[in-house]
Amino acid sequence: MCQTVAFAQVPELIPLFPAPTPATQAIREALLSGESDRATATAESLDPSARPLWLGILAIMRNDPNKAIRILRHTGEAKALGVAYYVAGQYLLFRGQMAEAIRRNPDDFSPYYYLGRHYDTELDDPEEAARWFRKALERNPGYVQAQSFLGSCLERLGRTQEAEEAYHSSATLPRSQIGLARLRLAAGHSASALAITEKALSTNPRDLSGQKLAARIYAERDRPRDSLRALEYAAKLAPREASIQYRIYRTCRSLGEYTKAADALREFEHLRAIYGLQSQ
Repeated sequence: MCQTVAFAQVPELIPLFPAPTPATQAIREALLSGESDRATATAESLDPSARPLWLGILAIMRNDPNKAIRILRHTGEAKALGVAYYVAGQYLLFRGQMAEAIRRNPDDFSPYYYLGRHYDTELDDPEEAARWFRKALERNPGYVQAQSFLGSCLERLGRTQEAEEAYHSSATLPRSQIGLARLRLAAGHSASALAITEKALSTNPRDLSGQKLAARIYAERDRPRDSLRALEYAAKLAPREASIQYRIYRTCRSLGEYTKAADALREFEHLRAIYGLQSQ
């Protein structure tokens, strides 16, 4: 899943929510439950001073950043406007708005968190991303999303013990469970890695990295049919990712399913020609 779409999902937008009040409790509940139509109707009934922020958040959630920018541009809500720019792929403007949000309220953890996400994904700079995630956690130590992404950055930097500590601190999240499983596998403990991965996928089967990790572990444990099942699920989640089709091809060949293998190879070559070999 691309980062901008991920930022349009409700869990990533919770830091944008203002402090709850009796007047906004209904829209918060509607957003958290995914009832966007009810949230829209509720937003329209809010006081005019509160309405634009919530309508902007709704537009971001619907992956309509241009509408969000139009709504939020004159509200003074730098943080929300910054996220709208992020979803629109206007990263320079995003960074400018996050800097403004920090200037206005340096104790708010969320601009630091959003900057961490940006440096982690778009700029592929885990060192700088980790610095921003740590700043976020200094201001909100209990924010498990930041702990989880910090763990991922530290893992990529080869700081395994620190990564494991961050993952343990956010172990309620399937993403962190998958991170712990990767560390277990790297340490040669495939059985425990598989148990952790299966637990995470039972909570969130649409985790692409989890399905690919499961396929790898099943293959290492000589369970090719389970590996194929995980790869086919991953292919549904990332239909443009050529490398998954190549793994399906190799797994089908090992199982003697040559027709299916040939189909996967053709799809691999088709996707590689269009999208290259980059993972989603």
